[in-house]
Amino acid sequence: MILKRMFLTFMSIFTLLAVAAMPGTSFAADGYLYTSERFGYSIKCPEKPLAVINLSILSPQEQGDVLIFETDGHNPTKYWVISPNAFSNDTFPDLDNLTDEARQDLFTRLAIERGYEAISLVPIQGHNAIYAVTAKTIQIDTDKDGQVDKTIEQEGQHIETYFKGAKSNYCIVLSSKSALTEDDINNYQYGLLSFNDK
Repeated sequence: MILKRMFLTFMSIFTLLAVAAMPGTSFAADGYLYTSERFGYSIKCPEKPLAVINLSILSPQEQGDVLIFETDGHNPTKYWVISPNAFSNDTFPDLDNLTDEARQDLFTRLAIERGYEAISLVPIQGHNAIYAVTAKTIQIDTDKDGQVDKTIEQEGQHIETYFKGAKSNYCIVLSSKSALTEDDINNYQYGLLSFNDK
């Protein structure tokens, strides 16, 4: 419940940031602008990544960059994943023209299929994007009797954003091995609004 309240607060902030990021305005000078030569995009990071690795090293069937910000030894503990060609055009309905009922149906389906705790539509590059937070704690009905009988604590938590860019369909993920903080979410949202692949 606390995360859901945080989510609603951050959605309000995200909308304000999106308005502030309209043409004619600029982001603060702090942070680090990362530019991917391989995929032709740039994104504002809270700081220079400790390392950038090819996503295919971790997941051979995917392409993209992993921007690592924190590690525990050689294990990344906080990072962003930027994946071009992350979904096909028919994966989601037209997010700019959803009825209330269609939006709720989509959110319900995604929550069940992907374990999201909170889902919203947010504006990125002039179009609606899916912004979803995974649950830190998942309740499961293991014997399929309609009653929750097991609670699983996830190792980490993620925010996933799916949107259509100028060149590709992207998924940008914030992943943390611990619960997400307010700073984590603010930095990620600023990054999303700074994204440019033109």
